[in-house]
Amino acid sequence: MKRKLALLWGSILCFLFSIMPVNAGFDTGTAQSTINSYLDPLRQFLLWFVPVAFVVSALISGSKWFFMDEQEREQKPITKTLTKLAIAAVVIWSVPIIATILGLTA
Repeated sequence: MKRKLALLWGSILCFLFSIMPVNAGFDTGTAQSTINSYLDPLRQFLLWFVPVAFVVSALISGSKWFFMDEQEREQKPITKTLTKLAIAAVVIWSVPIIATILGLTA
């Protein structure tokens, strides 16, 4: 019984591989268009979301800093926090430009 089942599966696999054409190359154009179809909406979303998120996080950080004690304000100046937020926003916002320079986008 096992032998008949193995022969059946073997013949099915041989049949499938004999009728399937084999592409030896990789279609880079199709792969790039498929990837870009997913990355373009994400890129457009990030272009408007990053500045909005920066402004909201800066307002939240500023309001937290405003309600701190004087000693805490001296230990954690608002300029350091805003500088870190601005650097993060610029780096995230420049990802599409970096991708274009590296040739990852059209």
